[in-house]
Amino acid sequence: MIDKSGHIYDNTVNFSSDFQNPYPYEDYAYPKVTIVVPTFNCVHTVSLTLDHILNQLYPRFEIVVVDAGSKDRTLEVIKNYRDERIRIFSVSGYHRYEMLNKGIAQAEGEYLNCLFPGDFYLGRETLKYMMMLALNHQSPDLVFCGTFLRNGRSEPKTLFRHLNLKLLKMGQQPTSLQSCWFKTDTLKVLGKFNTSYKLRGGYELLCRFILNRRLKSISTNRVLTDYDLRLVTRRMVLTHFYETMKTVFHYFGLYATFRWLCRQKDILRFLKLWLRNVRGAFLGN
Repeated sequence: MIDKSGHIYDNTVNFSSDFQNPYPYEDYAYPKVTIVVPTFNCVHTVSLTLDHILNQLYPRFEIVVVDAGSKDRTLEVIKNYRDERIRIFSVSGYHRYEMLNKGIAQAEGEYLNCLFPGDFYLGRETLKYMMMLALNHQSPDLVFCGTFLRNGRSEPKTLFRHLNLKLLKMGQQPTSLQSCWFKTDTLKVLGKFNTSYKLRGGYELLCRFILNRRLKSISTNRVLTDYDLRLVTRRMVLTHFYETMKTVFHYFGLYATFRWLCRQKDILRFLKLWLRNVRGAFLGN
């Protein structure tokens, strides 16, 4: 299915064909993939992510670790893998989008994916499946899948939506950044991530992506990544609100911003977190 902007959705993918010949390409045909992993004092979670990447049944990939000066044993753990597919770079401070841009600049892969410590692939053939999808559709600029969301406080959820202007005008993403594989050259053409953002850099990048009519995407509704939402604070909710409003206004105008304000849920999320903290302060739970 192709929408008005030319983006392709292959959400069902021919499963009967997949079963007969799941991966019809020789190993040499698959593009090299770069996985960028930003790290900072994450000794307890980085192994989970690296183990799942290194266990991938995929012929050509590299891991670009960008560390922000970890003070714990994070770098020691990473270096102990002694795997030539892991390359480590350092930056002076933790800023997620500056770190991702550093990884993009160092990437040698044709496609690039971003995982944060604690995130991981849900199967050993995640990379192979996503790159097969890309090869099946003439190597589009973006390939994405569904994601599994968990935060330890509520029931886990899955996220997958079609990528279109209507969705982005509502301040929503089709999936998590961790479930997106961009062509590395496309990221460079787009100008990489906007480093003025703290939380919604992935959403802002997708807005630029879809407004460029020359870029193509392909998606599958298969859930292939696990995204650790981590602890959500009131400050994060306010930042999410502000950055979403700023982006909607910048790319889609005042009317779209007004419609988004009428539908957004960040204010309700903020109030729920505030009430939870008040209850904890007075009742001790």
